Amino acid sequence: MADNTSQQLLDMWKRQVEEGTQAWLRMMGQAQAPTPAPNTAMDPQAFWRPFMDQGMAAWSKVMTQGTAPSPDLMAQWKQFLDQWIAAWSRVLEQAMGTDNFAQLMGKQLEGFLNVSAPIKKAAEQQIDASLAGLGIPSRGQVTALARHVAQVEEKIDALEDKLDRVLRRLHDSGAPRTERA
Repeated sequence: MADNTSQQLLDMWKRQVEEGTQAWLRMMGQAQAPTPAPNTAMDPQAFWRPFMDQGMAAWSKVMTQGTAPSPDLMAQWKQFLDQWIAAWSRVLEQAMGTDNFAQLMGKQLEGFLNVSAPIKKAAEQQIDASLAGLGIPSRGQVTALARHVAQVEEKIDALEDKLDRVLRRLHDSGAPRTERA
């Protein structure tokens, strides 16, 4: 009974790995797993098939023995996982470095922004209405007020400069000088 369950789990795992591989191949634009020519796109299966075979053999051994895994087997499993991660890193790095991937990511981002823009606008309108109902200024109102204060400060500075020039002219012309407060 346990032997049958173990075999079913192993078969299910193999099936999931195979389906995942096919999904990656479809995503990368390959119909099947052709043998890559030199300097062409790499086949994900070619990268990690040896690692998967090694891992399946180790799991088969554990499942058929029905005993706790030995430290040696666990070290092999860790090595398998490390190699698997490295292989997938290479595959993903290569896939992400293509113009096709960049175009797909651009389309994905554009679609996301097209969908999220109306949602963001509606949320901002809701927040502004809530703040108005509470008598609290919105961010836009605070920003506008800060802009107006800055403009008033600039005008005051300009008036001070003009007043200083007028006082300098009066002083240079010999007229009695009055102190500015």
